[in-house]
Amino acid sequence: MIPRQIVNRFAHQTGSDLHRAQQDVVLLYALSALHDAGLLDRLLFKGGTYLRKMVLGNQGRFSEDLDFTNNGLPGDPTAAFEHAFGHAHHSVRFNVREPYQTQQGNWACSVDYEHDWDGGSFELQVSSRERAFLPSEPRTPVSQVYFAALPFPPPAIPCMQLSEALAEKLRAVHQRAAERDLYDVVQYSRKGFDAQLVRLLTVAKLWNEREAFDAAKVVGALEAGRSDWPDLRNLLGRRDRTDWNAECRRAAARFGFLRELSDVERRLVEDHRRHALGAELDVALGHWRK
Repeated sequence: MIPRQIVNRFAHQTGSDLHRAQQDVVLLYALSALHDAGLLDRLLFKGGTYLRKMVLGNQGRFSEDLDFTNNGLPGDPTAAFEHAFGHAHHSVRFNVREPYQTQQGNWACSVDYEHDWDGGSFELQVSSRERAFLPSEPRTPVSQVYFAALPFPPPAIPCMQLSEALAEKLRAVHQRAAERDLYDVVQYSRKGFDAQLVRLLTVAKLWNEREAFDAAKVVGALEAGRSDWPDLRNLLGRRDRTDWNAECRRAAARFGFLRELSDVERRLVEDHRRHALGAELDVALGHWRK
């Protein structure tokens, strides 16, 4: 593990405590270990850690897990992850604990880790409930102050395309509107993206779960914000004093295009129970799959 004083400098830069800063570093070690084991070639990186490490850098919240979409791993990947984490990776030791599969076929586990001056655990999840609609895109982690001290080059990682990762977050806001989801959607709202593609993917992801898309659920959740943000405060540096409800309202205006459904999107909403329009959806997505 890189020296404590370097991570302490990173913690000071981000306004976080030392333990949270070192876990952020350890997650990059974990990604490097998965890369060296060849597992990342069969996964698509997504979720909060993807958003922080691959898109936003220190502008993003800290995250406590690694999320992937399955892109070719076997039904039970426990042995593959145990092998990847079966030996110390540049002096960080990992241990896969309590792996389980959900009824939908998703797989998850806790990963304990320790190194010479700290330790902890994080969650790792692999979603198999749907295949990605779009091909992967390789991304290299956004540079951080500690990168020069790493004993390995930060790997290029196959990631879910940003538009699809955003659509998954919009689906999450539609279904539960947790603090982290609202925050992430606010951050995505500041990026450039193809509004038509994002809307189609959001409708399609809810259609995939036999749920009718309703733009008012997403825009309304953003407009309402939260009465308090206790979870988010724990994941942001001490220096971040942003009014997140005001940012949510700005994001609500940014995502007003979700109300402007195309003909095929309206048909998908109407078809969410029958689930008969798979071929029509493939045609609609064909332009962006080239």
